[in-house]
Amino acid sequence: IRWGVEDVHPMTMTLLRFLLTAIPMVFLVKKPDIAMRYVATYGVLFGTGVWGLANLAVFLGTPAGMASLLLQMSPFLTVFAAVVIFKETLKPKQITGVIIALLGFLAICIFKSDSMSYLSLGLMLMAAIFWTICNIIIKIAKPKDVVSFTVWSSLFVPVPILLLSFIYTLLYGAEFSTLVQLPNLKGWISIIFQALVVTLFGYAVWTRLISEHGLAKVTPYSLLVPIAGLFFGWLLYGEVLSTIEIIGS
Repeated sequence: IRWGVEDVHPMTMTLLRFLLTAIPMVFLVKKPDIAMRYVATYGVLFGTGVWGLANLAVFLGTPAGMASLLLQMSPFLTVFAAVVIFKETLKPKQITGVIIALLGFLAICIFKSDSMSYLSLGLMLMAAIFWTICNIIIKIAKPKDVVSFTVWSSLFVPVPILLLSFIYTLLYGAEFSTLVQLPNLKGWISIIFQALVVTLFGYAVWTRLISEHGLAKVTPYSLLVPIAGLFFGWLLYGEVLSTIEIIGS
């Protein structure tokens, strides 16, 4: 995403990412085996609420490592929802693991929070909340054909993204035409990777795991994401890693 937004506006990148996930696959796979209201709601919240806001935060200057970290508020919220709403049980070792992970998460967040604006922080926290809701939708709907679910839900992303883009132009006084310019080769590589590898493959697997094993068991594994995000932020972009971040990871 960081590589892509250096070349193309995040709204355009998000729109093209989910458009390429949906088309042409939507003509090749049958409709999902669940009610379309779940598919549409998931698509709007996941595409616009999670990645539209996350991409915008990175575009506005949020470091890539910090963005991937803040998005992982979602596993903690999701585990809480799993226990409170769905009455899933946690073993003592799982509870211990969640507490240790939360301490590491908070240590890094507190250390890095001074370098972020309230707007960026708010956008990433909203994205984390929307991702939690998306996980809950998967838990309720339990789609069996996860590829079909991923493809068809992506079809509901472009229009809300255009609406979010219009709101962005009003807030920042930008020209709408600057948001819909096509990327060059570097941007296309980023978009295609996000569409095919991250969304179509990655989230299809993610959806199946939640459907089969529940929220509390699966979602904590996404806490490996910020560790990778901080590492590659340091490796590729020279983002400084402090001792607290290393210990927290």
